[in-house]
Amino acid sequence: MDVRLLPKLLLWAMLIVSSLGAVSTVLRTETDPTPAILKKTTEQQMAVHTALSFAREWMRWDGEELPEARMHRLKPYVNPDDLVRIAALQPEQKTKRQEVIAAEFVSSSSSGGPRYAVRVRVIAANPERVVWEVDVPVLVQTGKGAAVTAPPLIRSPQEPPAVPETGSGEPEASADVKQRMRPAIESFLKAMCEGKDADSLFNYVTTGSNLKPLEGRIRFLALERLEAVGVGPYKVTVTFSVQDAATGFRVTQVCKLAVTEENQKFFVGSVE
Repeated sequence: MDVRLLPKLLLWAMLIVSSLGAVSTVLRTETDPTPAILKKTTEQQMAVHTALSFAREWMRWDGEELPEARMHRLKPYVNPDDLVRIAALQPEQKTKRQEVIAAEFVSSSSSGGPRYAVRVRVIAANPERVVWEVDVPVLVQTGKGAAVTAPPLIRSPQEPPAVPETGSGEPEASADVKQRMRPAIESFLKAMCEGKDADSLFNYVTTGSNLKPLEGRIRFLALERLEAVGVGPYKVTVTFSVQDAATGFRVTQVCKLAVTEENQKFFVGSVE
C-alpha cells in the first residue's frame, strides 16, 4: 500500500466515526422520554393545585355573600367565559352557611391531552360536619397556568382505604419480657411528657440519646397497650393517653420505641 494513502484513510475514518456519533446523539435526543414525562408531571401538579384551591372556594357557601364577591373569590381559578355559570349559587335562606375545613387530593385522570378531571375530597361544616367529593375539570396550558372549565360534579364519597397490617418479620417478645418492660416504659413516657429538661430522662434512655421531654405541656395518664418484637434490642409500639395541660382535653397517642436491655433494666434509644 502506498504510504501516502494512510493520512487520507485516517481522515476518512475519523469523519465516519464523528458522523456516526452525531447521528447517535440526534437519535437519543429524539427518543429521550424525559422532557415529555416532566411536562406531563408538571401539568398534573398544576391541575391538582388548581382543583384543590378552587374546591375550597367553591364549596364555601354563604347566603349573605353577594354574587359579585363570590365571583371575585373564584376568578383566579376559572375560565373567564365560564365564571358566571360556575360561580352561580342560589341559597334558599340567607342564614345558610358552609365553611370548608379541609380539602384533599383523591385522584386524577386525563383523556390524553391537557384536560384533567381531579377528584377532591372536601370536609366542611354547615354546621354539622359533612364530607363531599367533587370531580373538578381543569385545563392546563404550560407557561400560562390552569383553569377550571365547568362546575364540579358532586360524587358519592368513598370510604377511606383500610390500612393493611405490616408485620416486621421478627418474633414477638415473650410475655415475661413485656411484663418486665412495662413499668420502665410507663416511667419513660411520664418523664417524656412531664419532664422539664433532658436530665429528667437520664434514668430511662440509652447513653448518648438526644431525646428531649415536652416540658409538662401534656400530662401522662396511662399506658393502654404495649407490643414488642425482637429478641433485644426490641421494637416497641405503645398506645397511651395524655391530657393537654392548658385545656384539659384527653387524647390517645401511638409511638414506636427502640428499647434495649442492660443488666435487666430497659432503656429507650429513640422515639418515632
